Amino acid sequence: MPIPILFDDGDLMVVDKPSRMLVVDAPGRAELTVMDVLQRQLGVTVFPVHRLDEDTTGVLIVARTAEAQEAIDAMLRARTVERVYHACVSRVPSPLSGRVESRLLEDASGIVRCTTDRRGKLAITNYRTLERRKYGALVECRLETGRRNQIRVHLAELGCPIVGDRKYGYRRPLGLPKAKRPLLHASSVRFFHPLTGRRVVVAADAPEEELRRPDLA
Repeated sequence: MPIPILFDDGDLMVVDKPSRMLVVDAPGRAELTVMDVLQRQLGVTVFPVHRLDEDTTGVLIVARTAEAQEAIDAMLRARTVERVYHACVSRVPSPLSGRVESRLLEDASGIVRCTTDRRGKLAITNYRTLERRKYGALVECRLETGRRNQIRVHLAELGCPIVGDRKYGYRRPLGLPKAKRPLLHASSVRFFHPLTGRRVVVAADAPEEELRRPDLA
């Protein structure tokens, strides 16, 4: 299946990543990645900019040129790209909105955790509750940093793991249907194009109704 392209100006693209697909190659994995599919789809080389977890859906920035990749990467490091995610969580966060700042480190089993170890990388997530649900809440997260599994770890640390995310502590309540994946969706990106200065705003609807904002449902 082709990857939906939401924005393309010849330098940068924003695509709508499907679930169950890696963005780039990973050790021990041999299946096609988002980069592989895009290169076959377009017939040209493309360059990864940032990552989404295998089961996370939504907007993903991809560079068409090495120059654009370097320029947007610098913007990500400078935290001038706004990335918004929606997560369906198993409990209502307390407080309803806030900022989570910690250091993250991957342990020997491959699980990313909050740590006091100075080797951990700084991770910052701003969140707010959009709507209370019968089994938890719909939460919006805005990233200042983009560490691996960052949102999943931070929401679990708040005591409200993402629905379907057994890796970080989710346990399905009796009577609730089983989620097909951790319910996390990259909803939108906003940035000023590093080569043209144009303002770029791109959004994508989540595949599951549970992840859609109440005012947009």
